[in-house]
Formats: sequence, C-alpha cells, structure tokens
Amino acid sequence: KQDAVIIISGVMAQNIALRIHGGKHKYRFVCHESSHLLLHEQEAYQHLMHMDPIVISTRQSNDLFHSRPMEIKDVASALFEQDVNTVGTLLLELPHRELGGTCTPWEDILQMQDYCHSHGMKFHCDGARIFEATAGYDNKSLKELAEPFDSIYISFYKGLGGLSGAMLLGTSEFCNDVRVWLRRSGGNLYTLLPYAVSGWSGYRTNWVSAKIKFAEKQQKLARIIQLLSSNEKIHSCVSFHPPVPQVNMIHGFLCYSRQDCMNALDSVEKVHGIRVLSRIREVEESEPAYKNGFRCKFELSIGNANGAIDDDVYLKGWDLFTSALVARNSKGL
Repeated sequence: KQDAVIIISGVMAQNIALRIHGGKHKYRFVCHESSHLLLHEQEAYQHLMHMDPIVISTRQSNDLFHSRPMEIKDVASALFEQDVNTVGTLLLELPHRELGGTCTPWEDILQMQDYCHSHGMKFHCDGARIFEATAGYDNKSLKELAEPFDSIYISFYKGLGGLSGAMLLGTSEFCNDVRVWLRRSGGNLYTLLPYAVSGWSGYRTNWVSAKIKFAEKQQKLARIIQLLSSNEKIHSCVSFHPPVPQVNMIHGFLCYSRQDCMNALDSVEKVHGIRVLSRIREVEESEPAYKNGFRCKFELSIGNANGAIDDDVYLKGWDLFTSALVARNSKGL
C-alpha cells in the first residue's frame, strides 16, 4: 500500500476506516455477523461514527458448530434491493476468528473486490490476523493477500506478538484522512514509540526472520488435530472446527461442563505436569454446538513456544485429560 498510520487500538482503527469510506452521505457498511465490530465493541460504529451495519448471516439449520465464512453470493444477496448509494464499505475479516479461523475463498475475495468497485463501495480488510491468514491461501504472499483491499487494519500484538497497537494501510489520500480522524478521536498521543518499536520488533521476529513460519504452525496444528481426532477416546470427548485447520488456530468443543473440564485439567497438571488448555468458555444455549450436546469450547493456537513441543506430548496430554474427564464422570464427581 502507498501509506500507513500507526493507531493505538484496532477498535479506533476500524471505526476511523468506516467513517472515512462513508464520506458525508454513506452511513452504512456491510459485515458478517461474527465481526468484532458487532460482538466486542459496544456499538462504537453507531455511537461514535453514526454508522449502521448491514449484517450478513451465513447460518444454516444443519450447522454443527459455526456458520461458514462470508462469500460473494452472501454479499450480493444482502445488498439486493438495497440502496447501495448509502453503503460505504464492505468489511471482510481474514481469517474469521469467531468461525474457527476459516477463510473466505480467494476467488470470492476477488469477486468482492469487483463488486465493491462496480457499486461505488470500498473494500476493507479486518486483518488483525492477516499474517496468520497467509497460511490459509496456498502460494499467496502477504502483498498478494492485501492487494484486493482498499484499506487494511493489522494488529501489532496478535500474530506479531507486540505490546499493543495497530496500523491502517491504504492510499496516501486515505491515510491523510486517517491522521485527521486520529486527532478527532484523541488517538494522536505525544509518542507512539513503544508501540512502533514493539510492533517492528514483532514483525522482524515473527514474520521476517521467524523460527517457525505461520504455514509451519498451521501444518503442526493440522498434525496434532489429526492425531487427536484419530484417537477414539479423545474423539469421543472433543470435536474440532474446522476438521482440518486452515490457519494456525482452531476451535474445539467438549461434551462436558466447564467445571468438569477445569477439574480434569487441574488434576492432570498436578500429577503429570501437563496442561493442554488454559482457557475454556461455556457454550451458550443459542449456539448450534449446544443443541448438538457440547457444553464448553476453547480456541487452540500454535505459536512459537507451544510450536516447539513434540506432537507426542500433545497426544499424551490429551489422552490424560480425556481419561480424567471420563473417570470423573463415571464416578459422578
């Protein structure tokens, strides 16, 4: 891209992008129902930027865990008979974090680009994990992955491992407008040096000279999921979505309660010194997974530290964990 601006947070970055792309008259934007803007930002787009979303749902009645990623047919359907003159931006997340790290097909991305440009809209990428997303598109460089988008948000602290901070990238004109809105938003701190240095260090360490590339992290996760899924006892307790990870993260679902899982994790760690999960959340009753008998969920990612652990250790840890789960429940503990 021609230019870039460092911003203190992703929430601020993406809302600024929406506001700029909306101009004076386009007060709506399009995004998937799993977008971070809808789930985790307290409707900042509405309260601060006076924008309204057109929400795309890809849910189907037979979904087992998550809905599928957004595709061009969903965009065309959502905007059919809509006044596109009021729509400034189509926002696409790569990968879809809330959908287990699944990725919109490349051909759909290119068609979305064409659709946006032919309908006077801007194409924005929620690229908080765009470095991770490169593993989901074979033979695509980071530059190629970024090319279809008019603007991109990246995070310094996710795949790059920085302290905090974000960046918006786009044309020179876009970034000049970003600097104006950054001041209006109170984001022009006296110095952003700690974020810039940390982000640059993370970029060099985890991208340019990474000991384990993101594609290798994805491959390791795929091996681990295959090992776990092929073990009958483990597979009876946990299921993964997607079945084969597309990037270096995946979502898992357990049939047992969160408390049962935490107790089993604690007991295995105490006796064997192995803990396979650190954070588990309850499955909400409104989720497809709940209707299919799953009661808690987790996200599993491969980074530099756990990427160095032997695959056999993962298998051993999960075997111990699921054995503890089965034993505790058979005893009614």
